[in-house]
Amino acid sequence: MDNNEKAFESYTGTEVFQILLDGRSSRAALLERNIQSDLKVRRAKTPGHVVIETGDVLFARNVLIWNPSCKVNIKKK
Repeated sequence: MDNNEKAFESYTGTEVFQILLDGRSSRAALLERNIQSDLKVRRAKTPGHVVIETGDVLFARNVLIWNPSCKVNIKKK
């Protein structure tokens, strides 16, 4: 079990998931999947990468499954 999976186990319902993806992976996560969720998308400090912020644990978990190498940060509200 890696750090991303451990973070999902401590989910309480008030967290915001910040998912760091490269441009190609973020496009696939946002456009090719048919999932409705509240999202906030912004450029990351890392060149060529995008951060997707969501409070939806199911969307965040699916993105992690589709892109196992992505980094997930969980911000408490």
